[in-house]
Amino acid sequence: MSLQDTMNEKVLPLATKFSQNKFLMSIRDGFMVAFPATMFASIMIIIQNLPTTFGFAKYMPQPVTDFLNNFLGPVSNATMNITSLFVVFGVAYALAGHYHATQLYAGGIALSAFFMLLPIMSNKNGSYVDLNLLGSKGMFVALLTGIFATVVYSKLENANITIKMPESVPPAISQSFIAVIPGAGALLTFTFIRWLFTFTAWGNAFDFIYDVLQVPIQGLGATLPATILVVFFSQFLWWFGLHGTLLVNSVVSPIYAALDIQNYNAYQAGKRIPHIICSTFAGSFEITGMILAMSLAGLYIAKSSRLKHTMELTAVPSVFNISEPMTFGVPMVLNPTVFIPWTLAPVLVSIVSYFAFASGLVPYPTGATVVWSTPFILQGWLATGSWRGAALQIVMFILFFVIWFPFLKVMDKQYLNEEKAQAAKTAAESSAQ
Repeated sequence: MSLQDTMNEKVLPLATKFSQNKFLMSIRDGFMVAFPATMFASIMIIIQNLPTTFGFAKYMPQPVTDFLNNFLGPVSNATMNITSLFVVFGVAYALAGHYHATQLYAGGIALSAFFMLLPIMSNKNGSYVDLNLLGSKGMFVALLTGIFATVVYSKLENANITIKMPESVPPAISQSFIAVIPGAGALLTFTFIRWLFTFTAWGNAFDFIYDVLQVPIQGLGATLPATILVVFFSQFLWWFGLHGTLLVNSVVSPIYAALDIQNYNAYQAGKRIPHIICSTFAGSFEITGMILAMSLAGLYIAKSSRLKHTMELTAVPSVFNISEPMTFGVPMVLNPTVFIPWTLAPVLVSIVSYFAFASGLVPYPTGATVVWSTPFILQGWLATGSWRGAALQIVMFILFFVIWFPFLKVMDKQYLNEEKAQAAKTAAESSAQ
């Protein structure tokens, strides 16, 4: 049995099952609820820091600088710094759909359960919560609450442990009463959990999960070995025709999101940015430029009509980091010729990028959300707030070009031989007639 047959029989079913897990799918979809708000925050911080990014801050009049800071500065408190609220609602809403439960009420109950666990502090001016708990520090609590509260809610609703109203009652009101007992069951469960934590040294679930779970996982996820595994498995799954980016992100999104917020807040405050690894690094300094490098290398090499036409079609989309025409047009899926560069080139480039940051050659990623379709070079500049981020992406492009060149040459030779064989066959058939 060949290696490809082994992977098709053993690995592909496992990867497919993994991709269909309702909890992972809900985490993936739930995090997207935060995307519009965090995208807005990222655009605002990019605008706020344009003078610094492009090197003309010292020429800006002070009133203009003050206006940008005062007008755009508070945006983060209503967006990035409350990401956990988006996550708990989004995960609950998505998971309830998999359980065929009422999604809107499940999301609302999970949000209430999250607040049930929040430590409320007081002073002479009133009660308040630590904003950090609604952002990076509360990310894992939001994730676990969204899952656990929804499981309890959905099980009760699906078991018909509900209040039934007469058919004459309007559906909206009737549905509200159906959610009362399942919602009460979930909230009572979290009331009990909150009470239990008052007997621990932490005093609340947030500090416990942050110290015991989130900090160790973040520390592991922010390392180079973990990043290498993430990049490799993302590309490995793509090679099977599965959307590796979405699948892997469903696991690492909680880690990267918390790291993003910490970087974002440090950048906004003018402090030292703490992390190299975050979503901004993953989106801008692991694979960006590879598809464009492949297109240009293929156009330079191509002697076969097939490779030439394929690369002509993929060249324009690749400028905007759109990979699907290349992935399925070459195709990359289950193509043994491209397996090595497809899986290992992004790993090598990620390692080079990491050390470019670690050595101080490039400023750390800001944690801002840079739209994935932003053309490379500009993307690197925006991701770091520095021209050196753009320079790093140029280095990435060169590395991808050099790595892919010999493999594309082999592929072109295969296509050319196939075309010659087909032409000879056609000519023989024509002469026979």
